Amino acid sequence: MVVLLLVAAGFIVNNKVKISKPMITFYETPLICNAAPEIGCGSRSKPVLLALEKHAAVKEAWLNRAGTVIAVVWKNEPLTESFAKPIFEKNNIQFMQLNSMQDAIYRKTFRMANLWYRGAAVDELSKEEAATIAENAVKFALESNLINPNEAKKIKKDVEAYFKGELVKLRTNEELNEDSQHKFMTAMYDIAEKYIGKERTEKAMQLYQENCEKQCKKDGSCVQPGTKGDCCNHN
Repeated sequence: MVVLLLVAAGFIVNNKVKISKPMITFYETPLICNAAPEIGCGSRSKPVLLALEKHAAVKEAWLNRAGTVIAVVWKNEPLTESFAKPIFEKNNIQFMQLNSMQDAIYRKTFRMANLWYRGAAVDELSKEEAATIAENAVKFALESNLINPNEAKKIKKDVEAYFKGELVKLRTNEELNEDSQHKFMTAMYDIAEKYIGKERTEKAMQLYQENCEKQCKKDGSCVQPGTKGDCCNHN
């Protein structure tokens, strides 16, 4: 009798464990960073992740480092159609729910440090993006001997600091595209002009834009799904 009771108790416990096991849905998303294609875009993913986590049905929302997958940990059953889908669509993000075969590779690394970022932690990716933008901001002018290494160092430092502050701000997709096309470019111009004057700044910006457009055409990021603006402007 004791043995039977223990077996029964074990069966109940195991069942409870199975029932309480979190449900995780993986969605393929085009959230690759335009300025730094090797990482995900914190600016574009942050509003989605925060919106997902506000819902009572969601326990956690994560973006993988590459920006190709969003993972949602549900408290109970998945609510893709009634809840997740409207949030993706509102933020102009295409998505595809992965099946058990497709998401197997992501389950192996899920939640691992530096491979997945939860909610506002995607700000770390935005800071990495800021460093890449700063590097590209001086690269072409430096290669063309339009600026010297000392000038490049000063411009790069200010540009990186500026974008580290801007890219972590919570913006809608429309606001991000608008700022990418106007505010960010104006800020970069002003920073450069402070160190090298108007004439060389105009030439440097022209070099920057020309090389950006070449890169966009090469890797196709200008027409990346989920974006409305030109990646060259975002850079």
